[in-house]
Amino acid sequence: MGDVKENGIMRLSTTTGVDMNANAAKTILFTVPEGKRAIITHVIIRDPSATLAGCDDVDFGTGAASATQNFLNNETGIGDMTAVTDFMTLIAVSDEYTIIDGDAAAAVDREFGIYIVDGADGAGTATIDVFGYLFDS
Repeated sequence: MGDVKENGIMRLSTTTGVDMNANAAKTILFTVPEGKRAIITHVIIRDPSATLAGCDDVDFGTGAASATQNFLNNETGIGDMTAVTDFMTLIAVSDEYTIIDGDAAAAVDREFGIYIVDGADGAGTATIDVFGYLFDS
């Protein structure tokens, strides 16, 4: 029997302590294994350590600055998370995204992450869960 992550939409990773104030920094959330491809279906941002007000532009994807559109770019709603009990579900709703290839030559093209373009006004971290599925390349 194959990996459970190949049999349905599953949580692929959980990353705690993601710095939501780190402008111009990419945090790797999930690396696609060699021999696999991945489709990211949704991301949950939860458990903020403080208000994320001002976090008005983040990109999710691969590449050095998450510039390859594998999920969402220019996400602006994260700044609405102002209480430590808040969470947000971000869902890919377009067919304009690309599949992540675990056999890509450059490591950054196998690494799905978040790139903070315009971070929170103050110090704040969050936990980010990545959901999707894997299949053979």
